[in-house]
Amino acid sequence: MQQPTNYIAFLCYGNGGTLYECAYSLLSLSRLYTIEELKNTEIWIYTDDPDFFRSFKGCKLPLHYRQLDAATIKQWRGEINFSHRMKIEMLRELATDRTGNIFYVDSDSVFTQRIDTVWGDIGNGDLYMHLMEGKVSDRGNKIFEKLDDHLQKTATEKVNGKPINELAMWNAGMLGFDTKYRYLLDQALAYTDREYPKFSKHIVEQFAFSFCFQREGNVKAAVPYVLHYWILKEARGVLHSFFEYFKDKSWDEVVKYSPLVQLPVLMQEKISFLNNRTLFQALIKRQWLPPKQDWAELTKGL
Repeated sequence: MQQPTNYIAFLCYGNGGTLYECAYSLLSLSRLYTIEELKNTEIWIYTDDPDFFRSFKGCKLPLHYRQLDAATIKQWRGEINFSHRMKIEMLRELATDRTGNIFYVDSDSVFTQRIDTVWGDIGNGDLYMHLMEGKVSDRGNKIFEKLDDHLQKTATEKVNGKPINELAMWNAGMLGFDTKYRYLLDQALAYTDREYPKFSKHIVEQFAFSFCFQREGNVKAAVPYVLHYWILKEARGVLHSFFEYFKDKSWDEVVKYSPLVQLPVLMQEKISFLNNRTLFQALIKRQWLPPKQDWAELTKGL
C-alpha cells in the first residue's frame, strides 16, 4: 500500500527575520534526515520571497513554494485585518486538494528529533499542537484572565459538558493533523472571525485551534520534537549574522556549521537576565541583547 504524503508547512512573509528563522529550521531538518528519507515528504513554504530560499547552493530538500502577494495577504487577513488569521487560511488552502499528513511549524522553530512517530500518530488520526500552557479558567497570566472574563460573559459552547473556558490553552506554534480534518480549519476560521472583533487579542487564533482540536479529541504535544523559541526574537539578529558569514558555503557546509547557533543557550541567558533584573532595570525596560558571535573563532573547533 502506498504511503500517504507528508507535508511540512511554513508561513514566513513581511519580515526578513522570519526568512532566516525558516532557513535555520530547514537546516535542522537536514541534520536529522537524508534526502532519500524525505522522498515521501513535501516542504511547503508560503512566502513573499521564494528567491531567498532558492539562493542556497546545493539544497536538495523537497521545497515547494506558494508565493504570497499583497492581494493574497490582504484577503487572508480578512475583514478583521488579523495577521494570525493567515495561518488558518494557508492551511485551508494546503489541505484542500491534498491527501496526507500535515505538520505546520512556525518559522521560529527548530526540529530537535526525527518526527517519524508524529507522522505515524497523525496518520492514525491523532492531533498535535506544540504544548499545553494551562487551563484558561486557571487565569495563570494577564491574557488568560482577560480571555477567561470574555468567555464567561459570551461563550455558550461546551465540550464534554464543560464550558470552554475550562479547556486547556495549547500553543499553536505547531499543528499536526490528517487532511481529513480540514473541517477543523473551517471551524477555527469561523471562530476567529466571530470572536476577534469582540476580543481583539492575538490569542484568539491560538484558542480557536485549541477549542476546535480538543472538541474533536485528545491533543498530543509536539514539544519533544521541536524547539519553539517564540520568546527569542533577538535570535533573528544572530541568524542573520550566521547566514551572512556562511553565504558563500554550500548547503551541506552550512548544515555542518548550524550547531554553532546555540538557541537553547541563548534562551536560557535571556530568561536568566529577565529573572535577575533589578526593579529599576525592569522599570526602565532594560532589554537583553545576545552576545556577538565570532563565527571565525567558533568554526575552529569543527
